[in-house]
Amino acid sequence: MVTTFNSEFDMRLRHFIAEPDNFLESMALVNAIHTHTVYASDQAYAIALEGQKVTPVFTSMDDLDNFRHQHPSAKSQSWVQRTLLQVLEEVIAHNLNGIVFNIKKSGDFANSTIFKSSELIQFINTYTTILNTILSEDNKATDLLQKTYLVPVFIHPNEDGSYDRLFPTMSNQDERSYVPVFTDLVSFGKWYNNSDFGLPFRQAQGAILTWTAQEIYRPGSGQSGIDETVGLVVNPFDEDQALIEWTQLEG
Repeated sequence: MVTTFNSEFDMRLRHFIAEPDNFLESMALVNAIHTHTVYASDQAYAIALEGQKVTPVFTSMDDLDNFRHQHPSAKSQSWVQRTLLQVLEEVIAHNLNGIVFNIKKSGDFANSTIFKSSELIQFINTYTTILNTILSEDNKATDLLQKTYLVPVFIHPNEDGSYDRLFPTMSNQDERSYVPVFTDLVSFGKWYNNSDFGLPFRQAQGAILTWTAQEIYRPGSGQSGIDETVGLVVNPFDEDQALIEWTQLEG
């Protein structure tokens, strides 16, 4: 459900620009794209910027007002609330190069950035798919053995096109190692923002994928990467964490 224009989109955009490799900030920005509006012209409108034709959109009314005062062509446009997806469809239909957020000549550039159309499409599709997969009602209701999880992993491609996987692990008091997996963003965030676990993982540029327990245990290609582990720990920082042993997936 799309709500009206507010500061949430601008805040999420600023956080993403500051940390473009942060998985949670990317997810939050895509969620804002789906739930909040921007200000844009009510018709196809583009400006020339660094040799590219781009459509300006605004998450800040101050930035929009300044742009209208500084660009003569902007004064003749009717600026209305639109979803970013509507604007993107228009950009694609008119073969424009992309979208520029909060363009300005001076001041606070923390909410200014440019997306090429192809990059923005891929970005939205990637994180929307993750959101829809993990947060769907069907996945929430599915048994732990069948559920699709958020899975932190290191991917190492091979020359033959296959890839190997290496998982971060967590150990219990008996020194039994488990692969951490997560059912939602809140539980994942506790691990991802933890200085002992998530921070080293982020610094090493690990990936976040969506897999079932069976797909972790027996991948379609490459090595499983689960050597010396005994199973999965689901939402390890939650009070109701759960364990799945690999033996439960055999057969």
